[in-house]
Formats: sequence, structure tokens, C-alpha cells
Amino acid sequence: MRRPIAAMDWTGAGLCAGVLLAIAALSARPAAAQEPRFAAVAVSPTKLYSSQSHGSPQAAVESHALQTCQASGAKDCTLVHTVMNGCVAVAIPAKAIPNYYGYGSGTTREGAATQALAECAKGGAVGCLVRDAPCSSDDLRWDSPLPLPPGGQAGSVDPGVVGLWKLSVVSGIWICQFSADGAYTFHSEATDNTSPNAGTFSASNGKYTLHAITMLWDDLGTYTMQGSGVMVMTGKLGTGTWVRIASDPNP
Repeated sequence: MRRPIAAMDWTGAGLCAGVLLAIAALSARPAAAQEPRFAAVAVSPTKLYSSQSHGSPQAAVESHALQTCQASGAKDCTLVHTVMNGCVAVAIPAKAIPNYYGYGSGTTREGAATQALAECAKGGAVGCLVRDAPCSSDDLRWDSPLPLPPGGQAGSVDPGVVGLWKLSVVSGIWICQFSADGAYTFHSEATDNTSPNAGTFSASNGKYTLHAITMLWDDLGTYTMQGSGVMVMTGKLGTGTWVRIASDPNP
């Protein structure tokens, strides 16, 4: 079973990816035209399982997306969209309804996600959520992160917490972005199969709350700032030390 963001493994020293790798993963841009790369999403219309893949060549990317969807147990997985040198996204209702989903594409992850959400809602679906949002230029070693979701309450996040952070785990690093508009997004750059997720977040006076909208997970706990570049957080499943990578890329 894949672990949510708070299921943290604090033992051992992780591999530390560089700043550029982390920022590139969250702010993917299309690859150069002379080196075509692809992103694809597959969906089971009845089960509403979805999967994604990115890289090259196109046939391998599409095959991997389909196989990953089928591995979930669905027998009707279909490739719904592929893009070259761009981003693609798929959205499904919070309460799964067979054949109700949407997909979109664009030059940015956020643009593709916006289109997917609009297409999902057209059929009357309620509470559509982005499930997968790969870009062709994402790092080939990791799952693609999700775009920042609509925020919670503006001003509900301690300015010292806002930004891009990394946490060393046994097999690599985790990356989390906390936005001033009350949203967060998380993905793993470790070989631990931890799913990316996103949702709403608040933090003030040393206490935080977190609510995922892309999976079933809620957390609350405490945080302590050690200067401007280190934050120690204690949640439901443990304590970890996050190190700042950058100030908020999307203020």
C-alpha cells in the first residue's frame, strides 16, 4: 500500500537531490523540440482508475500508462490522451461515477489540470479532482507531481512556512510545497512508491492542519522553525526535519 505524506520513515540518511532537480520536477516545462518526449494518461471508464507515464519513445510511454492502469485490476483501461513536449492531466469526481471523467493538455501542468477539471464538470460531475498530471519534461526517475490545488483560506499559512521544502528519507527525498493561498502539493523523489498528493493546509503559532483532496488523508501537528531554512514538523506518524529549497515559486 502506498503511503500518504505523513507516513514518514525517519531512519537512515537519504540521498539528497539537488535544488535544480526539485524545482524542475514541480515546474516542468516542455522539452526542447529536437528531443521529443511524451506524456500520456490512461483511464478505466468503469472503475475510474487512472495512470500516467512520461518520457520516450511514444510507444513505450503509452504502453507503460496502459499497463500501470491494468495492474490496478481494471480490464477496460484505455489510453485517453498523449502529448509531445507538453503536459496532460486527467480528473475524476470525488465520488466515482462510471464514465464521468475529464482530460486536458497544455504547455504547463496547471493549464492541463484546469482543462481536465472543466471537462470533468461538463457532464454534471461534482467535486472533480486531478488524479494524474504528467509533463513530458518531468524527471524520468519519478512519478509526476500534481499541480497546486485551489487554496484554502488566504493568509492562513505562516509566511515562514511558505515555500518549497525537502525531507531526506531512506531511499531519497520527499518534496513539499506550501503556498500562501492555503494549498500544498507533495511528491516523492525516492524509490518508495509514495503517491503524490495535494490539498489544503494551514499553519500558525506552531500548529498545522493538512487535508488531502486527492486521497483520503488528514493530519495535524506542530512545527518549529529553526531559522528560515529548517522546519521540524511532528504529525500523526512521526517527526521530520524539512530543509528549505526555495521561497514560494508561486506566490
